[in-house]
Amino acid sequence: MTFPRAGLASLSPALKPLAWALALAFCGVGAQAQSLTEVVDAARTYDAAYLGARSSAEAAEARYGQARSLHLPSANLSVGGSRNVNNTPYTEPSSSSTDAANATIGAAQTLFNRQNDLQIDQAQRLVDVARSQLAQAEQDLIVRVAQAYFNVLAAADALQTEQANSKAIAEQLASAKRNFEVGNATITDTREAEARFDLARSQEIAGENDLQVAHVTLYQLVGRNGIVPHPLALPAALPPVMPSQAADWVALAESDSPALKQAQLGLEVARLETSRQKAGYLPTVTAQASYNRNYAHNEVSATGGLGGVYGGHGSGNNVQLTLSVPLFTGGLIENRVSEARALEVKARTDAEGTRSNVTLATRQAFLGAQSLSAQVKALEAAEASSKLALEATQLGYKVGVKVNLDVLNAQSQLFTTQRDLAAARYNYLVSTLKLRQAAGTLAGNDLLPVDALLVK
Repeated sequence: MTFPRAGLASLSPALKPLAWALALAFCGVGAQAQSLTEVVDAARTYDAAYLGARSSAEAAEARYGQARSLHLPSANLSVGGSRNVNNTPYTEPSSSSTDAANATIGAAQTLFNRQNDLQIDQAQRLVDVARSQLAQAEQDLIVRVAQAYFNVLAAADALQTEQANSKAIAEQLASAKRNFEVGNATITDTREAEARFDLARSQEIAGENDLQVAHVTLYQLVGRNGIVPHPLALPAALPPVMPSQAADWVALAESDSPALKQAQLGLEVARLETSRQKAGYLPTVTAQASYNRNYAHNEVSATGGLGGVYGGHGSGNNVQLTLSVPLFTGGLIENRVSEARALEVKARTDAEGTRSNVTLATRQAFLGAQSLSAQVKALEAAEASSKLALEATQLGYKVGVKVNLDVLNAQSQLFTTQRDLAAARYNYLVSTLKLRQAAGTLAGNDLLPVDALLVK
């Protein structure tokens, strides 16, 4: 996939974004430029990791409903019927048949079971864990999509730079050949320009491949082809990192980080499990009630004339209150309590380790964003200096105080700086999202300021 953008380098900064959009718009049939928010929304309907986290949250809600049923009464209806036929072929043959039917309605209600209460509390905590995991999966999805989105733009900018570099070297090669033909330069200038042109062409081919790979990665993440990112509007006024202090970001992470919330909830679940196992020593109280109706029909026949039909129906009620006290379990409860205590200690250690990791990751993300911000400013200054240096070198070459190699070096320095500057801008935007992810505050609305920096 090659972009016809070699001439974009000669455009003014005000026209470059428009040309950029037009160039990207024709990269494939039916392609349409899309904002970062639109691409993330599309990925939410396709990404396996996010959809899996959403299903897990729904399953946790269902498990909580199952646990709550332990507090609710249960009722059942049972209906039965039978028929019995008996023949007696003796001196006085006789036969009898009996039809019977019965129906019972029973209900039970747990009045006291501490283990059930704690199990319900655990299920509620696990719902909170699943919701936190879903939020974490969404933040991860936003960062992955943003990274792939800006990788496409960075690869396209790099290819544009290589194409512009090839064009500039080709012009310098033609100039060296003309000067050699008229005797104003040596063959060395021509050979140097040819070598640089061949190198630039190989870099251009590599850039084309990088762009294709970046596009395929984005397509695979979103689940469809033809996605064209909006280019960055130039000159770009990148927003600063706010808050501007690492301690403020760490404070946000301690209150909002999904990973930290999950670790804290895991500790709460472990504590509840210890209490639940200890509750195995406590008695349980259950109330049961039932109502029964039955019917029987008995018919007897005999040769002596004795026989007849007998039948009837009856009903009965039953109310029962059961107190169950564990006396001896063979060490089962004691060992379950020991296991739960050990797992609680592990959960506490994991929570402390997670807190340290979240704090470290947040500080690293903050420093990374700050460093990239400074790098962008330095490269912007370097770009301006490289342009002036190239203009001075080209003028010196025309008047004979500079050689062709000086011009080639100045051109290479300028295009390398422009490529690095474009990549640094995209990396900075992604780093701001990663910083919010580390602090646990990243949401879909945070993409709107990024979209505002792109060409509409």
